[in-house]
Amino acid sequence: MKTKLLILFLLVFVSFLSAELVNYDKVIRNSKGQRYYDKKSYQQAGDTFKKNALEYPKDPRLHFNQANAQVKNDLLEEAEQNYNLALSNNSFNERSEALQNLGNVKFKQKDYKNAIKYYRDSLIEDPENADARHNYELTARMLQKQQQQKQESDQNKDNDDKDQENDQKNKPGDQQEEKQKQEEKKQQTQEQKMKEQKKEDADKMLKALLQKEKEEMKKQKQKMNIDRSKTGKYW
Repeated sequence: MKTKLLILFLLVFVSFLSAELVNYDKVIRNSKGQRYYDKKSYQQAGDTFKKNALEYPKDPRLHFNQANAQVKNDLLEEAEQNYNLALSNNSFNERSEALQNLGNVKFKQKDYKNAIKYYRDSLIEDPENADARHNYELTARMLQKQQQQKQESDQNKDNDDKDQENDQKNKPGDQQEEKQKQEEKKQQTQEQKMKEQKKEDADKMLKALLQKEKEEMKKQKQKMNIDRSKTGKYW
């Protein structure tokens, strides 16, 4: 009887010791990853957190730490998966921060609509989360700007489509119409030149007639002076 109790005690002690050693290993590795993270060595931090999360997949905090490092390494889709893994565990306490970080992931992806949703959920978990509130307000402005730009873009696209449609309607006769316009323009130019030439010729003719008339009047005057000198009469 005593032998059985001793064996049972040894088994419980060994199990307890093994569990403590395993837990100690997890804590040490997590602490190492955090030091890398604080030094901004995000690649090394990510590798360390990933190894820990793979060995202890039921620990939500390890998935949360891994996701934080993945965000820094621009592995946004992977980070989103690990944040959701952490949040799926009811024992995870840092829900507001994880939801806020999910909002940050969506913000980086310019998915402002879902970013706002996560920031709102973060504030529901913790109304005192000032960072989540600031990000919510900033993202609301970004979403409004994005929607305005989309509306303007859609309007411009509609106008372009209408112009293209009008071009298609007018396309069959475009070449003929353009040729006709060029002919009309050429004809108008020739007519204008002819008008200008006629005006110039008329001006020359008028000047010639005036000059001829002056010469005739001068000759008449000279003739009258000669006749008067012969007769001695000036009346």
